[in-house]
Order: sequence, then C-alpha cells, then structure tokens
Amino acid sequence: MKPTCLALILLLAQVLLAAETQGPSVSVELLSGTKQKAQFLGIANDTVQLGGYINNKFTVVRIAKDKFKSIVDSSGKDLLQASDSRDNLADSTQVSTADSSTADTATHTPVDEGHKPLVLSSPKVLVSFESDIADTALVLQINTLAARFLLENGEKIHILRKKDIPDCSDNICLQEKLSALGATTIYFGKVTNIPKRDSLELQLTRVVYEEELPTIYKSELKVSRSKALSDAISKDQLRIFLLEAQGIDADHLKEKKGYIYIETDPEGATLSRPEENSLCRSPCTIPVTDTSTTTIHAYWNVDQHLWGGSITLRPIMGDTVKRAIKLKRVNPELRIISTPAGAEIFSSKGEITEHSKTIGVTPARYPILEPGLVQFRLRKFGFKDSLVAVYVPPVSDVTVTVNLSQEDRFKEIQAQQEWDKARKKIRLGHTMMGVSIAPIIVGALFTYLGQLDYDDAEDIKDELNYSATSGGDFYQAKVEENQDLIEKGDQKTIIGLTLIGAGIIVFGVGLFISF
Repeated sequence: MKPTCLALILLLAQVLLAAETQGPSVSVELLSGTKQKAQFLGIANDTVQLGGYINNKFTVVRIAKDKFKSIVDSSGKDLLQASDSRDNLADSTQVSTADSSTADTATHTPVDEGHKPLVLSSPKVLVSFESDIADTALVLQINTLAARFLLENGEKIHILRKKDIPDCSDNICLQEKLSALGATTIYFGKVTNIPKRDSLELQLTRVVYEEELPTIYKSELKVSRSKALSDAISKDQLRIFLLEAQGIDADHLKEKKGYIYIETDPEGATLSRPEENSLCRSPCTIPVTDTSTTTIHAYWNVDQHLWGGSITLRPIMGDTVKRAIKLKRVNPELRIISTPAGAEIFSSKGEITEHSKTIGVTPARYPILEPGLVQFRLRKFGFKDSLVAVYVPPVSDVTVTVNLSQEDRFKEIQAQQEWDKARKKIRLGHTMMGVSIAPIIVGALFTYLGQLDYDDAEDIKDELNYSATSGGDFYQAKVEENQDLIEKGDQKTIIGLTLIGAGIIVFGVGLFISF
C-alpha cells in the first residue's frame, strides 16, 4: 500500500464528527481510489490539511495536493478544483491533537497562518521529526507515537514543524525563536537511513532552558528498516528512547542479561545450544536474555572419535550460573527415513543438477562426528523436492522422517524426466569411462610382453652374429627361435595396441557423454 493511502487510513479510519466542529465535513478521494470522510481545514503551499477525531483525540494530517482526485463538501462543491484558481488557506489557525475540552492536550500549528504571530499553547514544544527517507507515512507514525508517549509521561506539548517558522533553516535559529516565544523545553527529532546496515536511526535532542545557558539531552535508537515500528515498540525501546531524552534514568527498563559459565573435562570442547551451531570453546561464558530452561551441549572430536555431554539449567538474570560437564565417548547417528522410501539424498549447498553427487538413498544411517545443524535435500521422481534441516546433538541418535508430497505440476514432472534422462546418460558415460580402464591396462600388459619377446629375439640375434658356423643344426634352431619370438612380439604388440586404442575410444565416448 502506498504511504499516502496508509497515512490516510491510519489517521482518518475512525473519524467521528466532534461536538465542536473544526472545519466543514468533506468526502475525499485519492488518486489510488481510497475514499474517506474528514473535516477540511484548508490548502496551503500545495498541501491539503484534513482533520478528524480518533479515540476522542482530534488529529491533523497533511497530504500533498497532487495525491487527491477530489475533495467534495456537503453542497457538492469540489474544493480541490476551486483551489486551483486561488490560494485557499486554512480557516483554523491551531488544531489540537487531543479533545479541545481536555486540559492536557497538544496543539499543532499549521504551516501558514496568514502571517499571524505564533502563540505557543505550552512552553514544551515538539518539533516534528525530520527525515532523509522516502517513507513519509512511517515518519508520521513515529512522530505521532513520540507525541503520544510524551503526553502519557506528563509532558503537555505544543507540536509544530520547521516550516511553521519559515525564516529559520536550522535548529539553532528555531531554538532561539521558540525560546523568545516562551518555550522552556524543545524536542528536535530526526530519522536517518543507514543503508549498509539496512536500518534506521532515531535521534531525539531535548533542549531545556533552566538558566541562561540551555541544557541539552540526546538519545538514539536503531531499528530495522523493514520492521521499524515493531522494533521501536517492542521491549519498551521507544519509551526508553524518550525517557533518556527527558534525562530520566531508564536502566531499570532495559533488557537485562544473565550469563552461563561452562567448564568441561577435558577443556577445549565446543559448546552449542539446541538449534544453534557452535558458540565457543570451553571454558566459556555464554550470555542469555531470558530465564527459560536451556540446554548446553559440549562435544570434542579427536582422531575421528566423538566425546560429548549435555547439561540443562535455568539462567538467572543479572547473575552468572556456573556448571561443569564431563565428556564421555558417544556414537550418535542420524537416521533419514522418507515416505515413500528410495529418495536420493543430496547436499543442501546449491540446487540439484544432473552432475550433483548422491550422498545416499533413504532409508539411510550416518554416524555424526560434527554435531550441530545438518541440512540436506531429498529427491524422488514423481515427488516434490524437500529441503530438510535438523539439529543433531552430540549425545543421542536422531531420526528424521520426511513425508514426500506428490508432484502434480506438469512442468516440474517434465523437468524431472529430463533430469532423470540426463542422469542416466551421465551414469552410462561414467560406466564407459570405468570400463575403458580394463582394456587399456590389459593392452599395456600385452604391449609390455611383446617388448620382452623383441628383447629376447634381439639377444638371439646378437648370439648368432658371434657364431663361427652358420649351417649347423644349433644355428638353424636359434634362427627359428628368433623368428618365433619376433612373431609372438608382433602379435602381442598388435593385441596390446588394439586394446589400448579401444580403451581410449571407449573412455573418450564416455567422457563426451558425461559432459
């Protein structure tokens, strides 16, 4: 929802006409289509001022003129169109943020009051929060909450914006002007964006005139940009922020911490809590922020053997609980069961592709040597993929059962079929690459044996070259032996080279198919 719509709905959703009318009743419609009843207070500096009662508190909202589609009064006249031809200022000079009959209300001064002198309804002034963020609705909500907290804390305040004193461009000038008008306490608010930390910083400066020189108090509050309001309200953070700006000690409201001191026998064990990975190594002090019962695990891995132990205790806020854990030899296991069975187990790192390596098939059992958070994926044809995260303590077996959901989306089933075909092709390629090793080895052996025959034939040839006679029976026998060795060498070499060539071809085909 757009910030303008949000602001209108938040501030005018419960509008009720008051006994004392602040302005004519109108029907407003934004360009976004949002419609609402409100009281028309005027148009100044291209800004429409609307008012209404929320929980018996009269509230004013200012929205840019170009956000409206129409503003129609009870007679049917479009005040928005009428303002295009003349400068229509607000009839009201001051609007209370609470019921005008209530004594402890805050007064809000419009931007332009026809050059009438500014009169403060209270010596305590809140200058609306300035900001460098685009979410004007959020800043408006923070400003409203701050004003409400100050009122509830006994601060009768007058609210104004920097534009209400147009001849001042900085806080020093505003401070001097407001002091001259009788202000004794001035609040300056600011909301700053911190992009690198994805957060906002709320700053509040309180200037108090008690003597000739003012006393200045400052407070800061950092909140998440995506959950600014919930962060500010949670754990009394906004209240503490405002109390500190008022110079009030709010330490008793701040979140207290307790501590757990753990020793182990032997020392140097890794400490962890359920659903958390390693925290530190013993001896170690662990901070905690609640008093609920907690369990501390300790484990020590040495020479592929796991030693572990656990202790359950209840922390004490503001104090340190000391405990010792004696480690013993443990053999925890992780059992993975799927329904139906036969699901392939993959690593949780990255998406599953046709080249992903299977860790196993359900049901499966794995010894645990490094306790903590374990994540994995399950895939089975015809079922949806499942990403599973389970904490494995160092002292007990863990069984995780996963009920696989039937896959009914045609595109996903088709993708699984293509993935399965690609996997079979890759497996065939890997098989061929593995099979090719045997003929290469055998071929190398034959080639080696053939070379031995060639060496023997070369020895006989040398012997015949040194023989004195060449026609004897012994000489002829050696010649025949030489020829036999050469023929055997040729045969073995041919067989060996053929097997090596075939193996290389099979390996190449397998490699091509795999990639």
